[in-house]
Amino acid sequence: MASGAKLSKTARASLGKDKDAAQLGKPCPQCTTPMVATRVIKSAGQPGGMYWVCPKDDFRLKT
Repeated sequence: MASGAKLSKTARASLGKDKDAAQLGKPCPQCTTPMVATRVIKSAGQPGGMYWVCPKDDFRLKT
């Protein structure tokens, strides 16, 4: 995540109160890479909303 990037209120809430978790993100269950909280738009038959997205393999978890 780029420094200085602002997260939405929903993304900050899903990160919890721990400041270290906000910088590292949740680990991806497939590759253990830190995931990024992102708003995804509805497309290709998939629902939109807030997701944790892995930058390596596009794995998504609903927040």
